[in-house]
Amino acid sequence: MGRVDPVTTRRDLLAATTLGWLASQIPKAERPLDGRIVGASHRVGHLLRNGPPSGDPTTISRADVVVVGSGISGLSAAWRMAAHDLDVHVLELEPFVGGTSTWSDDGPVPHPWGAHYIAAPNPEARAALRLLAEMNVLTHFDAAGRPVYDPKVLCHAPSERLFYDGAWSAGLIPDGALDTTTEAELSRFTQACAAFSMQRGADGRHLFEIPLVLSSVDPDTLALDRLSMAEYLEREGYRSPFFHWYVRYAMLDDFGAEPSEVSAWAGLHYFSARRAEGAELEGSRFLVWPEGNGRLAKALLDGGGATVSTGSLAVSVMETPSGVNVTYLETSSGELRRIDARAVVLAVPAFVAARLVGSAAVQLPSRTYSPWLVANLHVARDFEPDHPWDSVLYGADGLGYVDASHQLFVPSEQTVLTYYRAFGGPDVVGSRNALVGASWWTLVDGVFSDLAPAHPDLRAHTQRLDVMLWGHAMPRPSPGFLGAHPFEATRTLSRRVAWGHVDIAGMALFEEAQHAGVLAAETALVAMGIQPGTTWT
Repeated sequence: MGRVDPVTTRRDLLAATTLGWLASQIPKAERPLDGRIVGASHRVGHLLRNGPPSGDPTTISRADVVVVGSGISGLSAAWRMAAHDLDVHVLELEPFVGGTSTWSDDGPVPHPWGAHYIAAPNPEARAALRLLAEMNVLTHFDAAGRPVYDPKVLCHAPSERLFYDGAWSAGLIPDGALDTTTEAELSRFTQACAAFSMQRGADGRHLFEIPLVLSSVDPDTLALDRLSMAEYLEREGYRSPFFHWYVRYAMLDDFGAEPSEVSAWAGLHYFSARRAEGAELEGSRFLVWPEGNGRLAKALLDGGGATVSTGSLAVSVMETPSGVNVTYLETSSGELRRIDARAVVLAVPAFVAARLVGSAAVQLPSRTYSPWLVANLHVARDFEPDHPWDSVLYGADGLGYVDASHQLFVPSEQTVLTYYRAFGGPDVVGSRNALVGASWWTLVDGVFSDLAPAHPDLRAHTQRLDVMLWGHAMPRPSPGFLGAHPFEATRTLSRRVAWGHVDIAGMALFEEAQHAGVLAAETALVAMGIQPGTTWT
């Protein structure tokens, strides 16, 4: 967008009112502010709603495997097949790869456009551990068989802070600032989740596991999926406003949804499922890079060695007696093209997969998708030279921001702060339409307004502010998301078409996306008559 004059139209005001976060007036800028809305490609993606474009493909090519979607699932599928010397072609609608783990190198330091860390994986997340070992992030296993990580990648101190009652405090729970009732509720909840973490069902499995498919089918635990997290907290007698804020922050952070919109099973999974151990994890359990999970996406991309076509919207997938034909729209030219493949991996959400395969689709899960706004603020470091990696504001609409340069050993004169806001209420369509319909300046003003209690002069220190709008950022694990047959996922849509996406699990965790992509790749290999060997999951 470049330089933008602070002009607000009636349409902007209506959109901002819907978002509920427009300040009383546009701030008087001391200097013009650069920035733009960088994506995602909503208009092109919506072409599938009315069926595929008509006409015959202008070109027909061949590949062994076509992977539709270059998010973590799609890149993981290509990565899994790399050892079999196959011609793999990845089609991606956006002009970038990585899905919500994409990143940008345009600025003083690389920075994320979505997922910005991964917690140290559980031992059961074998594919994630394999990738981290290939990246030399997992350096070795100790005498007890526990992964040991490169300390340069573990989040440096200070890691988190909270703006509460007019001041910053270390961590997300302000030490000495809470009343005894709140402290007691936090302690009770922490103890309950610690017990859940170690408990196993009658089937011998942990109640909550990552990947989800390894979780127990204990009926008493699965019954939690019929409650919302808000209902669970009410049932268990948690009343403290701060405690409810703390849980709300966690649900929005991982699921993009309010506690009333999240399954209690999923909510307790968030607090109870991670069990990675190791002496070096006492200081931090987060693996962090300047570009966030873009570093993981790049490693998968490099390890997969696939041909990637961005700006390519898959519009139909049709199985034939000899293979699968994938027709796609090249968005830059408007041309329809086709690839004839031996097998296909659909690494796309359930509603997209159903449209691509049409009547051939088996029953896919129904998911609600949370919209998100991510903003990258390019600021001078003297704005605040010593802030930690993650800064959160109590009671704010957004989830705060992370500093992309936090892991650098030599600080730069400028840095990039990545701000996140999830729209977690029940009206996802209204929130999505308001986001897409708002102007750049309306969105920018909302970011500054949300951060103003802690940073009233942030606008004066910002040279540039870019915005990414994720209309369908992640599936919500709503009450009932586990379905009638928990952990019995659909992975084969037809004989030669496999499906791998976080929609299978219903929770947008890195390990779930990778697990789905790897299993879909192994399914496709078998469909081609290739034995994948030992499963990577």
